Amino acid sequence: MLEENLNNRIKLALNFQEPDRVPICEFIDSPKVFRYFSHSKDIAIGEKVKAYHELGIDVCWQFERRRNYRHEGFLKRLQKFALRKLKIEVLSDNELNEEMEDFRQQQGLFAPHTYLAMSAEGILSVAYKMFGYEEFCKKMYVELIQIERLIDIYAENLYQRALRFADADLGPLFFINDDIAYDKGLMFSKVFLVQHWLPRIQRSIEPLKDKGIKVILHSRGNITGILDELINLGIDGIHPIDPLCGMNIGILKKTYAKNLLLFGNIDISGYNSVQVIEEKTKKCINNASFNGGHFIGSVKGIGKSLSLQEVFTYFTSLNEYGKYNHPENQA
Repeated sequence: MLEENLNNRIKLALNFQEPDRVPICEFIDSPKVFRYFSHSKDIAIGEKVKAYHELGIDVCWQFERRRNYRHEGFLKRLQKFALRKLKIEVLSDNELNEEMEDFRQQQGLFAPHTYLAMSAEGILSVAYKMFGYEEFCKKMYVELIQIERLIDIYAENLYQRALRFADADLGPLFFINDDIAYDKGLMFSKVFLVQHWLPRIQRSIEPLKDKGIKVILHSRGNITGILDELINLGIDGIHPIDPLCGMNIGILKKTYAKNLLLFGNIDISGYNSVQVIEEKTKKCINNASFNGGHFIGSVKGIGKSLSLQEVFTYFTSLNEYGKYNHPENQA
């Protein structure tokens, strides 16, 4: 169970209202940060959680699954054999049960000070990343039926994960990880996405929409070319809104107002400058956090390349300028 202040902060922001401060949504993948807070050589999930609590992170958006036999050697098999020779199957009940129980246990470790949201692989990126993007695109033209069979399996896996999450009543947020764009725009034609991707996404998220759970699409790159279609089929929000890819969060806020939840948008990597990080944080809050609906966070997460100075400057800035009544946020 989450503490009352955190629960209210998330609930208000998801309903486009201003809580006590802007909620922070992050994922940490930095051994140096974990060790700073845990002082342990064994950085298990229980030790990682300490960093989230100490840094004041409200939502962790990435669920770290345990590896199983399906993952080991899967890439090698995909590269070695032709698509028609692969035996790719829908997740079994046992696999789904184990995964959901693992998630429930991790969520309990994050509580009560941080909410661990469910994140699930999508439909397209899991396929093209294993084949290689160019090879996948070739197969789209010469083996479309086989490609459709493949993404049908991933769509069913997404649906089953969504169904079990919804039935288990594990919270208000569900992230779908499906990279469909790069810095210049969509990676696939809009026609292909509308015909082959969007209908499968729509069917997969039906259990979530029935329970009022907010569905967030995590996709790198510039996805503005298909935002209207995403909203129409039921996607509630987007992440990480990379400004280096032309995603202007201020314009998105003004354009979509209370129709689109915004997650992320701060690029903090490689600056190592207190002033730059502070200015980026303050600008993002000014452009997107008013009237709620914004969960602030970094574009790439708290990764290994960030120095401790960058990390602490960033979180100090979030706490300093993230209060809705901060005078400098009104400037």
